[in-house]
Amino acid sequence: MMKLGEAANRLAKLGVLAPDGVDWALAIANRNFIIHQYDEIDRELTWLTLSVDLADWRQSLRELFEQAAVTIDGY
Repeated sequence: MMKLGEAANRLAKLGVLAPDGVDWALAIANRNFIIHQYDEIDRELTWLTLSVDLADWRQSLRELFEQAAVTIDGY
């Protein structure tokens, strides 16, 4: 989740719009919380985020992943 938040931060700074169902700001805030308030992490909530929310994000981000793969393969 830390890496996802970092990637979201970079994409947001580049002006890449988040697809429907994805919120860059939420991913960034989650990353910051995990890094800075790690002693307050709720493991059950973290698991729900990983197992439910991120599965939905994967679907929403699929097109961006495919576009990135095409771009990378072109180099």
